[in-house]
Amino acid sequence: MKKRNIMILGLIIITIGLFLSIPKTENKFKREYERLNNKKNQNGKYYKKVNIPEENPIVYSNYEELFEVLDKTGVIYFGFPECPWCRNAVPILMEAAKETGVDKIYYLNNLKDRNTLSLKDGKIITEKEGTKNYDKLLKKIGDNASVYEGLEDENIKRLYFPTVITVKNGKIQDYIVGTVDSQKDPYNDLTKKEAKELKDKYIKAINKTLICNTNEKC
Repeated sequence: MKKRNIMILGLIIITIGLFLSIPKTENKFKREYERLNNKKNQNGKYYKKVNIPEENPIVYSNYEELFEVLDKTGVIYFGFPECPWCRNAVPILMEAAKETGVDKIYYLNNLKDRNTLSLKDGKIITEKEGTKNYDKLLKKIGDNASVYEGLEDENIKRLYFPTVITVKNGKIQDYIVGTVDSQKDPYNDLTKKEAKELKDKYIKAINKTLICNTNEKC
């Protein structure tokens, strides 16, 4: 009997250990972005150091889930760790999320899903096809999506990074690309004024997705 109890206790301890060893989703996001801190990229420039809160609202998502969010209500962030503009935007987005109390920001790194187009002798050349889900995403985003630069055709759209989309009741409220207009070099830190400008944009956008009381203004 004692031997059996010891075995059961051992199994419980192992189970608890395995459970505690499973990385949290938010910690995964933190690791992915912070692992590049102060490291050189392929261009010989250093990645900006970022600090992601241990507890953050980032939820790793997929296209199926994002299509549902775009039909309902939520906040979506598109980006990737190596993106210098994203590394400026993410810490500010985390601050805005904390101040507004939003509990979920759906995240997708779909860099490899995009198509690659170029303009040669007046003709648009497809150098790489985008995935079906990426094409569907652009259609759902519609006119909110950015114009594909360099093609001289405003009807051709592209998803640039970082992009933050806020949606309420199936309608896109805000579509924020990049950081602020005054920032020209993403390897330079945002000034205090620029950081405040960006955070204010995020806070205003996120607040539009939150449920308001009858006596409050959205």
